[in-house]
Amino acid sequence: MLNRYPLWKNLMVVFTLIIGLLYALPNVYGEDPAIQISGARGASADMSTLDAVTEDLKQNNISYKSVAFENGTVLVRFNDTDTQISARDILNEELGDKFVVALNLAPSTPKWLQSIGASPMKLGLDLRGGVHFLMEVDMDAAMEKLLSQQEETFRTELREAKIRYGAISKTKDAVEVRLRDAEQLNEAEKALEKLHPDMIFVEKRNNVLSATFTDAVCKRSATTLWIRTSPFYVIV
Repeated sequence: MLNRYPLWKNLMVVFTLIIGLLYALPNVYGEDPAIQISGARGASADMSTLDAVTEDLKQNNISYKSVAFENGTVLVRFNDTDTQISARDILNEELGDKFVVALNLAPSTPKWLQSIGASPMKLGLDLRGGVHFLMEVDMDAAMEKLLSQQEETFRTELREAKIRYGAISKTKDAVEVRLRDAEQLNEAEKALEKLHPDMIFVEKRNNVLSATFTDAVCKRSATTLWIRTSPFYVIV
């Protein structure tokens, strides 16, 4: 099949393909695991920060690919992510609160490509595989809040039942009701057991009634918290 197009059009197509391939090359080189160090709380990173970072890494036998001061931040490149994370932990401890030590991915584009303005395509979170969030739930704090609510509930219920009590207080894992005498203790125990079948009531010394949650309630509370937070565990 004969090429009927003029020579200049063919050359234009070839030239366009070469330029396209040239500016696509940075995507082939990928990215280096890196740490970016910037100032915080009024501090600023400078060349002395770079020297301190280099010295800290050498003292802890952390190998790095390169270190540079760019745009007011210190950028340290590493060969693998394990070294990157180890270096982050060390620098966080050594530099203190005056600097922010953040994990980063730095393009490994050669300088000759950078000189002509070629840079890799910036991928969004969806193309990078998403982001993983881990949310921790403080079960002790959750149970403490539940006991505090139960403390107020007991006060209301005993007043409505016209049962006189001395004091109601919350301990680490129970709500204790101090009654005036044994008769009031028995009445309070019967009334509260009827209203709260999911709690365990135990008589203690000095007319004190101790109330704790059953294992089923604790498990149900943990499951409820997990259901409420589970949509935030993984976002892709």
